[in-house]
Amino acid sequence: MFMSWLFDLLASMLAAFYEIFPSFGFAIVLLTFIVMILLTPLTLKGTRSMIKMQHMQPEIKKLQNRYKHDRERMNKEMMAFYQANGINPMGGCIPLFAQMPVFLVLYNVLRGLTRRQSDVGEASGWVAGQIGSEQSLTVVPDSTPVFFPDYLSTDSQLFIDLSNKTEMIWLNFDLSRSAGYFGLSAQIIPYLILMLLVFVTSWYQQRQIRGRNSNQTINPQQQLIMKVMPFFLPIISYSLDAALVLYFVISNVYRIGQQAYITRTLYGSDKEKSPVVVPEPIEEPDNKSKKTASKKSSPKPQKTLEKQSNSTSAAKRNRTTAGKNRNDSHNSEKKQSPKKRQRKQNEIDDEPIKGENKPPAAQKGGGRTTPSGTTNARGSQKKKKKKRK
Repeated sequence: MFMSWLFDLLASMLAAFYEIFPSFGFAIVLLTFIVMILLTPLTLKGTRSMIKMQHMQPEIKKLQNRYKHDRERMNKEMMAFYQANGINPMGGCIPLFAQMPVFLVLYNVLRGLTRRQSDVGEASGWVAGQIGSEQSLTVVPDSTPVFFPDYLSTDSQLFIDLSNKTEMIWLNFDLSRSAGYFGLSAQIIPYLILMLLVFVTSWYQQRQIRGRNSNQTINPQQQLIMKVMPFFLPIISYSLDAALVLYFVISNVYRIGQQAYITRTLYGSDKEKSPVVVPEPIEEPDNKSKKTASKKSSPKPQKTLEKQSNSTSAAKRNRTTAGKNRNDSHNSEKKQSPKKRQRKQNEIDDEPIKGENKPPAAQKGGGRTTPSGTTNARGSQKKKKKKRK
């Protein structure tokens, strides 16, 4: 069975307390107190973590508003913020989750105390016995079976005492019965008092929590739970055995003292608060890709410069080669024979002189010449223009 060792541990502790103080109610009270004391460090650790989260809440809201359109980026920034400030987001919930199995086991151990021997087949056996003995059939007698406690060792004093009794009497009322068992009779009064104590202690405990968190915004769902719980526990206590209702009362009384200690030592404006560490924002992958792209594109101007330098060097080479060609042609002319030089000189002399084909006027004075027959017309046009002016 899962966590059977925890059932055996709590049951043996309950049996040990009964041997020291042979009282059913006192053994239940003492076991409840011991379990609550052992779980107090976890409660304090969870409370410190919640206080730290409340102190960091303004910065957390800033990050949420800043990256509300980028869920992945927001989660990365939040994790970096938690790591920088040494916060565990589940730090306030883990201690509560660790306590829940213990409370469930304690609840089942106390409920197992009031288990009775099964009366299945008792009526049929009674009828079969009367028929076999040829007796007249009568109504099955109404007898309450004795207890047969669960999880307890059979050789423990608590098991022996309960296995011989049909009632678990403490302070003159039976812890094995519920308020619903008695209906509207006067015997229900002690059970109603227990239910009233459950309501009062639950309400006062929630009032403590709301009072110290008056300046802080509380989740609406949490507010609803805090308002409903003081009424929920008394309602379910109506159908539960009084031993379990006693467990509710004792655990609530201990939590009231625990919350008073937490309020006095951990809360308050005079308490030292750890400084908030705001890490540098994480670079996005887009920025990195842009940087790498810019790095890749930066060598391109170098290539253009190299091309320009190559073109200028090629131009210089062409210039030098052109000069070389001219020098080579000049040198080749020098190297020519006298006969070839004479031939070239004769060709130059035979070429017509510039201006020989021009009219005589143009050959003498130079300048522009007009065709014959146009000078008079242009002169008359100029005289007409002067007269108009």
